[in-house]
Amino acid sequence: MRRLLGRPGDRQRGFAEAGVAVTGAALVLGAALGSGVASTVVTMSDGVTWLPDDQTGQVVQINPGTGRAERRLQVAGPRAELDISQRDGVLVVGDGRTGSLTSIDLATLLASGQRTSGEPARVLVGGGLVYLVTPGSGVVRAVDPLTLKDLGTPHRVGGALADAVVDARGTVWVVTAGGDLQQVTWKPADERFDVGEPRPVRGAGSGTRLLPHERGVTLFAPDGGAVLQVGVGRDLAVAVPDLAGEVLPADSSPTDLAPAGVPGRSAVVMLAGDRILDVGVGALGCERPGRPAVFAGLVYVPCTGAGRVVVLRPDGTRARADVVVPGGRDPRLLVDDGRLVVHTEDGARAVVVEADGSTRAIDTGRSGGPVHDPRDTAAGPSAAVPPQRPQQPTQPQRPDQGAPPPGADPGVPPVGAPEPPPGAPDAPTPGGTPTLPVGTPTGAPTGEPTGRPPGTPTPTPTPTGTATPTPDAPPGRPSAVVATLGTPDAAGLTDVTVTWRAGTPPADDHVVRTSVAGVAPVEVGGGATTATVRGVVCGTRVTFSVEAVAGAERSAAATSAAVTTPACPPQAPAAPTGVTAVAGGDGSVTVSWTASRTPVDAYLVGPEGGSTTTTSGDATSLVLRDLPPGAGVRFVVQAQREGLTAASAPSNAVTVAGPPGGVGGLAAALAGRAGDVLTVDVSWGAPADNGSPLSGYAVAWSGGGTGGSTTTAATGATLSVPCGGQPLCTDGGTLTVTVTPANGVGAGPAASTGVSVPAPPLPPPADGDSVVAYVHYGTPGLGDPDVPMSAQLSPPASWAAHQGGCTLVVNGAAAGSVSCSGGAVHLGSFSGGSVTVAVRAENVDGRTVTSASVTEQVPPRNTWAYCNPNTGICTQPVSITPGDPDVVVVPLPWTPRLPVGPERPPLAAAGAGLLLAAGALRAARLRTRPAAAATDDAAPTAPPSPHAPTEESPA
Repeated sequence: MRRLLGRPGDRQRGFAEAGVAVTGAALVLGAALGSGVASTVVTMSDGVTWLPDDQTGQVVQINPGTGRAERRLQVAGPRAELDISQRDGVLVVGDGRTGSLTSIDLATLLASGQRTSGEPARVLVGGGLVYLVTPGSGVVRAVDPLTLKDLGTPHRVGGALADAVVDARGTVWVVTAGGDLQQVTWKPADERFDVGEPRPVRGAGSGTRLLPHERGVTLFAPDGGAVLQVGVGRDLAVAVPDLAGEVLPADSSPTDLAPAGVPGRSAVVMLAGDRILDVGVGALGCERPGRPAVFAGLVYVPCTGAGRVVVLRPDGTRARADVVVPGGRDPRLLVDDGRLVVHTEDGARAVVVEADGSTRAIDTGRSGGPVHDPRDTAAGPSAAVPPQRPQQPTQPQRPDQGAPPPGADPGVPPVGAPEPPPGAPDAPTPGGTPTLPVGTPTGAPTGEPTGRPPGTPTPTPTPTGTATPTPDAPPGRPSAVVATLGTPDAAGLTDVTVTWRAGTPPADDHVVRTSVAGVAPVEVGGGATTATVRGVVCGTRVTFSVEAVAGAERSAAATSAAVTTPACPPQAPAAPTGVTAVAGGDGSVTVSWTASRTPVDAYLVGPEGGSTTTTSGDATSLVLRDLPPGAGVRFVVQAQREGLTAASAPSNAVTVAGPPGGVGGLAAALAGRAGDVLTVDVSWGAPADNGSPLSGYAVAWSGGGTGGSTTTAATGATLSVPCGGQPLCTDGGTLTVTVTPANGVGAGPAASTGVSVPAPPLPPPADGDSVVAYVHYGTPGLGDPDVPMSAQLSPPASWAAHQGGCTLVVNGAAAGSVSCSGGAVHLGSFSGGSVTVAVRAENVDGRTVTSASVTEQVPPRNTWAYCNPNTGICTQPVSITPGDPDVVVVPLPWTPRLPVGPERPPLAAAGAGLLLAAGALRAARLRTRPAAAATDDAAPTAPPSPHAPTEESPA
């Protein structure tokens, strides 16, 4: 039994040990994953991102994890149109300007393959495969990722392509301009294309665009207003009638969130699950949305011309604050290695967005990072070439440079000085004013011989009679070179003061050079140890070198530490020209202009001295609305870049139309009345049109329960106002009339007046009018034999105003005069039957008029108590009424009824108790009776008291 009991314990101990081991392994794995394994995987997979820099023709490698630029590759010439395809360890760069394609081996950063396409081509990378698609001819090629050479026979679709993309599994999806969708996949093992059947798509055309997913695509067809999803495991088609114009889908996205920018409508269309959302991002300040990107479950929308990126949730609402692009440039989006990179066309700076929404700026290294030429395997890194500003004017050569001393023969060299080589220029004077060099300083100085102090005797010539030239010794190398930055000027150019320590032997001259191309070297005399290099471009990392020159000899250059000139100041753009204004009849003004000759971020358009409206930097016209009206208004257009503006000359003067003024002289009068319809005449004076012709007047009336409106183009109107059953007709009152003028801009101020409407005359009394409100009985006195009756008269106004008199009619007989204005009337006492009451109006147009009658029953007298005065007998009122229960008479003998219900047991118990008590008392009494009897027998007998209790003998 213990063995059996021990086995589960062993098993439990074994399970415990296994649990500890699993827990330890989990902790180790968790620690590893939390401290570097994941980052190692990312770094091994890629870890860097390549961005284009069109201005320099370079691609820059940045590490989003560190926020640093790693290196630059010179793949094209300046102002290129670069397109980068990077995925799965493949980097292919295309130049749209030249049509060249270059594949970069990421292991060596050398160009492993290059080819040129005679027509526009696109490189598609996905699923480890690289495709080259030429949409114009409809050809799809599978190419080697390194050499870019064709693999097998290209596939010809058979027509021009509207778009082509590749999904993450390596399938190419193409849609033709005719609306046929087809999938093409390269099979490396079979060295051939696997081609699917073309599928006609209703509504697809040349404007159709594709968005690839992990598998399949979403198709946006603005030609037919439809969005389709194909190849994702389910096919979905949704009609979107408002989808029109240019469509810019994301480069890739999850299946359940497929966005596309529609810049022509300032909107983003998103397929979110099975729903289509049309998000108007124009209301968010994004007038021209670009190609969006899906990152961390949110949709990032670049705003062209606004220098920012709007962030949306999948339901179309704003998710967080906008991402601002450095310099306000047009943003481009790239999702790579779990981060979103926002960069611009100039390639100078970028912004990295993390999954939690945090951002940081990255300098792409244009200002001094190493640049490699991937096509030159022998060349090392060279300094980056920044954009240059215009050079300073060349300083003139000194007048005495190269001249002999005073009195010397210009054709004979001085004694002791070596003759310059044929064709060599004259050397500058030592210690002279710093100049810009002209040629290479190789000649000997004039004046005193080199190396000799003034006044030293000249050596005697040799017997040959000819002085033999002595070779120059190399000058000493300068040292301790220090560069000090000056204050930049308005153009951003900085003067740099360079100092050094002279070497030994002394030099004839010192030449100061910079590492920046385009800045001329500065030459000073051999005794100088300072020089100023002028016009160094802003925002540049630069070094300065100093060489010593003696005759034809030069020393090795000494170089300063690198310094960086201050950042370039923003430059105001050129002002737009040719501003014209055209006023519209609706109060709008269309302002047009000729674009600035320099790039701008936006234009500010508005009346001279007034508020402005902002439009995009590529606009050349704008329609302004809601302007203050006025004559002689001129408009100004300001070009804006990086916060600086330049205003144009004012436009021609125009009159800005506004709403009309108010009408004058408004009058209204009651012209007549026909039953329940009033006729009202209204007139007014025309107002000022304020630059827009009057379109008409709105005339409205209200009051006394009636109302209505009409329009007219005249300055008057006759109104027919129905008021049947309304207080205005029955009681009279005031009718208010309002007139509002209008023109092409809108409505002007309203003007109102009132019309008094008298009450109509009352009609005469008529037969059947309701005059008697009700007839009711009163309570008779105790000795009254009859029941008193009365009536309440409530005549209408026509009866109340009657002056001919009124007679009360009771049971068809006149009962005397009554007031025509009504009130309570006593009719007398009645013994029974009914009473009918009416009122008769006398002298109504020579006749009598009888109202409607009201009849009431007289209650029986026995309803109340009554005392007969003759007999003195009083009777109570009759109590038996219909519905009372019958009275049951029980004859004698009467037998008491035993109690029933819940009270019976207590009553029975009480009765039994009393009986027992009575019995006990009786028994006690009986026990005491013999003694009492004995006592009684012994005692004398007394006569009974009249009030003493007696007891009956037991029966």
